[in-house]
Amino acid sequence: MRRVLAVDLGASALRVASVDLDGRPPVVQVVHRYPHAPVRASDGTLRWDWDRLVAEAVRGLELALADGPADSIGVDTWGVDYGLLDGSGTLVAPPFSYRDQRASTWHQTAARLGQERLYAITGIQLMPINTVFQLAVHDRSELDGAATLLMLPELLVHALTGAVTGERTSAGTSALVDIATGDWSGELVDAVDVDRSLLPPIMRAGTAVGQWRGISVHLVGGHDTASAVAALPAADPSGTAFVSSGTWMLVGAERLLPDVSEAAREANFSNEPGVLGGVRFLKNVMGLWMMQQCLAAWGDPPLEPLLAAAELAGGGGPVVDATDERFLAPSDMPAEVRRAAGLPDDVERAVIVRCVLASLAAATARVVDELEGFLDSPVRRIHVMGGGARNTLLNRLIAEAAARPVTVGATEATALGNALVQGIAIGAYADLPAARAALTADR
Repeated sequence: MRRVLAVDLGASALRVASVDLDGRPPVVQVVHRYPHAPVRASDGTLRWDWDRLVAEAVRGLELALADGPADSIGVDTWGVDYGLLDGSGTLVAPPFSYRDQRASTWHQTAARLGQERLYAITGIQLMPINTVFQLAVHDRSELDGAATLLMLPELLVHALTGAVTGERTSAGTSALVDIATGDWSGELVDAVDVDRSLLPPIMRAGTAVGQWRGISVHLVGGHDTASAVAALPAADPSGTAFVSSGTWMLVGAERLLPDVSEAAREANFSNEPGVLGGVRFLKNVMGLWMMQQCLAAWGDPPLEPLLAAAELAGGGGPVVDATDERFLAPSDMPAEVRRAAGLPDDVERAVIVRCVLASLAAATARVVDELEGFLDSPVRRIHVMGGGARNTLLNRLIAEAAARPVTVGATEATALGNALVQGIAIGAYADLPAARAALTADR
C-alpha cells in the first residue's frame, strides 16, 4: 500500500491525515485534529502559538505512523503569514497573525508602492493581510535579528527537516513574487526595506527537501487553497467555478495564464500560482470565520440547531458585504454584523446566522458573475469543496444567489490535494490529470 501523510494546518484547525493512494478513489483518514486560534502576546500583538502547532503536527504524524509505515509527508498551511529565523535556525519570535492590526496602514503602503505597479508585478489581490504590507510595518529589531524568512508551510517543513526553502504557491500569496518570472521581485523587496538575502529559493511542488524520522518530506501546494484546488475532479473544468469553503471562502477558476489587465486589477482578482502550473484566478470572501466568531461570542453553542432555526427564518432578510474589512478582526462579531445589517441588539441568533450565510452566498455569487467576464466560456456550475462544504444551507443559498447548480466535493479537499501531489512525487501518478482521474475511479 502506498500511503502518504498530509499535514494540513488551517487558520482555525490543524489536521494530520493518512491517505491511501491505492484506494480508488484515494481514502483520506484524519488521524489528528487540533483546533487553534491566534493568541495575544505580552506586547499586545496577535501571534500564532507556533511551538504548540509544531508539537501538534508531530503528535499527529506519530499517531499516523502507529498505524504503519508511510512513503512521504507533505505540509500545507494558509498563506501570507511568515516566520523569521536567526543565523542558527531558531525562530526570532512567534509569527504574527494576519489578523493583527499592525497592517491597518496598508493603504498608505499600497499608495507608496503604486497600486498599478504592485498589481502589474504580482497579479495579487490587494488585501491588508498581504505579506508585503505586513513586512512594511514589521518591527525592525526582529527583522534585523533575522537571517531567513520562511512562509508558514516551509517554516513547518523546516521544523521537521531543517530545510530552508520557498515554494511556488505559498510564496505567491505574499505579493512579493514577480508573476512573470516566478521569483522574488527585487523591486518590491527593496521597496519594503527587506534584505534580499532573507528570502529562500523558490522550488516547485513535488521536490524532496529532507526527511522526518526516515520518511521523505516533499513540497506540495504549500498554500492550502492551492492544495484544495489540486483535488478538483478530472472533469473538464471549462465552465466550472470553484469555491474553497472554510475560514476564508476563495472563489475562482483555473487558468493557464495570469491576467494583470487594468480590468482585473479594478475588479481586484488574484492570480495565485497553481500547484503544478497555471494560475488560480480568484477573490477572497471573508468566509465562515464570520460564523465561527459569532459562535465563539455566544459561548460556542451547537451549530446544527442554529442552522435549523436559520433555515426556518427564511429569505428576505438583510445582507451585508462579506468582503468588507470590518469583518476581518472585530472585537464582537455578532455586534458588527448587527450594525452592518441594521438589526436590533435583541435580534434572535438565528437571524444573524441567516444574515451571515446569505451574505457569504451573495458575495460568492457576485464574484462568480464578475469572474465570468474574464473567462472564455460562461460559468455553468459551481464546485464547493473544503470543510464549509458540509454546510448544506450555505451551499443551497449559493446555488440560489448565483442561479447555478452547486456540486459538493471533498470536505478534506486540502489534505487530499496535498496527498495527490505527494503521489506524483513518489510515482503513484504520472501527473496532475492522472491524479485527478483517480478521484473518480471505481474501487
